[in-house]
Amino acid sequence: MGLFSRKPKVRLDEFCRGFYDTHILHPPEVAGTNVPLAYCKVVKRNVAELEPKFAVVDLELLLSELTIIKFEVFGLAWLHRQGDRRAAEQSEFTRCYLMEESRTDIWEAMQPYNKASARSSRLRQSPEAATGRAYLVFVNEMRMNCFDEWEKLGFDLLSVGRAANRVCTNVAWEKSLTAGYLAGTLCERLGCEVNLEAQAMLMAVIHGFYDGVAQSLKSVAIHG
Repeated sequence: MGLFSRKPKVRLDEFCRGFYDTHILHPPEVAGTNVPLAYCKVVKRNVAELEPKFAVVDLELLLSELTIIKFEVFGLAWLHRQGDRRAAEQSEFTRCYLMEESRTDIWEAMQPYNKASARSSRLRQSPEAATGRAYLVFVNEMRMNCFDEWEKLGFDLLSVGRAANRVCTNVAWEKSLTAGYLAGTLCERLGCEVNLEAQAMLMAVIHGFYDGVAQSLKSVAIHG
């Protein structure tokens, strides 16, 4: 690889803070336009075209929930791209960042989405079948091992728990199960059931968030 093709090195806190500020909490206006709000209006319109009931969803509430989902999806993309080693550190930075921003409400509201990520990893395996039981035991052991390791490193237990819930979600994400569970949780929190076509639209939005994080991570080398 040539000298000028090397990826720039950035610290974990530097990358996360920069992404959170620019792409989630404090995105700059473009030509006087609030980009997240404008995008949210497009999402609402597109979903409502497929499911008319969605038209009554409060726009500000939808914007708030999509912001919360972005933080959970960032954690998923981070773990899938960076591996388990620094997942707890990323989770703890997120908690501290939101505390600094006086947005602990976002951290707390991430919990149902984080649980949805965890549920998706089951790959719809049934504990009634031998193969299903074996798989579920494997996932639980992987999570417990990560939890114990991260706890010993001194990370906050809530942060560790959030990171552990994302372990073993790689396959579920690739199969679009995780996006489906996240979209379902979103609809529950909005108080609006949608049809399959509308749910697929919401899943596409979630996949778009993920792809944006993944592309940003591809462009840098995390160090420190």
